[in-house]
Amino acid sequence: MLANSFIEIIASSLASGLSIEASSYPKPGNVSPLGGAKGLEHWFFLSASTSIAIELYKILQEIVRTKGCLERGLGEKIYRVYSASSKPHGKGNVSLGFVLLVVPIAIGIGDLIGGNDPGVTGVEEVLERSVDLIKICGKPEDSAWVSRAILEASPSYISIYQGQGYDILGNPNKGRSFWGFVEDFRRHDLILNEIWGGYKRVYRAYNIICSNYPHNLYEGVVVAFITIGSQTIDTLIARKKGYKVAIKVREEMGKILSLLKQGSHLWRIYAELLDKELRASQINPGSIADIVAMAAGLCVAMKAMERIKGTNY
Repeated sequence: MLANSFIEIIASSLASGLSIEASSYPKPGNVSPLGGAKGLEHWFFLSASTSIAIELYKILQEIVRTKGCLERGLGEKIYRVYSASSKPHGKGNVSLGFVLLVVPIAIGIGDLIGGNDPGVTGVEEVLERSVDLIKICGKPEDSAWVSRAILEASPSYISIYQGQGYDILGNPNKGRSFWGFVEDFRRHDLILNEIWGGYKRVYRAYNIICSNYPHNLYEGVVVAFITIGSQTIDTLIARKKGYKVAIKVREEMGKILSLLKQGSHLWRIYAELLDKELRASQINPGSIADIVAMAAGLCVAMKAMERIKGTNY
């Protein structure tokens, strides 16, 4: 059995992505130490990260012990992690998207290291195994647990999902695995689409953030945020403000990325100006932030495992 201290390192490293992303600046429209966004304060993300680490530790312990699927199901674990992360700051939703991404990855890592070898071949293997386990380990009650988490988060746009595949409001107890839930809503939600697509954007952001790790970590997060934002329509913005606004934000991110590629220092000024504009209009690219936060946590976790590979854990 792997030492608990090693499992603690993985759990805290994965969870740290949420606080690392929230602590990076400038990320247009998102929380940073300089200011909150839509009532969400920077410290909310720090406290949520700590709570998530504790819950991920429990999940990793179980997976390493059972070497496979969770005994109680993926959906229930997602709910438990989200619920724990929301309590310290009054149940405001700062982490649901991140939790949906990180719980399967924690399970994938736990399964891969279950053979007492702290070394994992690479991030591609982790992401591939995580998606495989989502498909293999589904339970009929997953959808009810995930729906419960979504309803506790109380997103204002939830009613538009009625009649779109699995009905969260109309039939919350209908049996559906987590993978089935992902398939139902992947066209409407960037986070679920990310899982369905095999974490491709997370992988892209991971490579940006980890390219010079541990140096310039926060700047790497910002560059990853702008890069993914310039290539992706954030469905959180699209649902709340409309697709035209979401497309406009993507185009503005593209202009910042162009300045970055040119080596111009003006990119930071442009990003700060766009940040003020988006905050004033309450436009928050929250789904992109969740993807980048997951990439940051994965980077820290993979690098930690590399450092301690071969030690007596």
